[in-house]
Amino acid sequence: MQPRERLRLLSLEMDMQRAWLAAYLDDDEVRAARHRRNVVWTLVMSIFRTRSLWLAAFGVAAQWWGKRRARAA
Repeated sequence: MQPRERLRLLSLEMDMQRAWLAAYLDDDEVRAARHRRNVVWTLVMSIFRTRSLWLAAFGVAAQWWGKRRARAA
């Protein structure tokens, strides 16, 4: 194999490795974004699952507000 042909093959191999690395890093960013979305979705769903707690807190706040307004009047 001539040095010129060997250099061309080496250059082709480096281009393929560069393309593979770019695709791998893009996939890594996609996985990270998907993970962030999953964390946000899990947080939203946990808030909805504890809605009875939120309703109880809202009820207590409404009672407190009503008593406070009654005392002020």
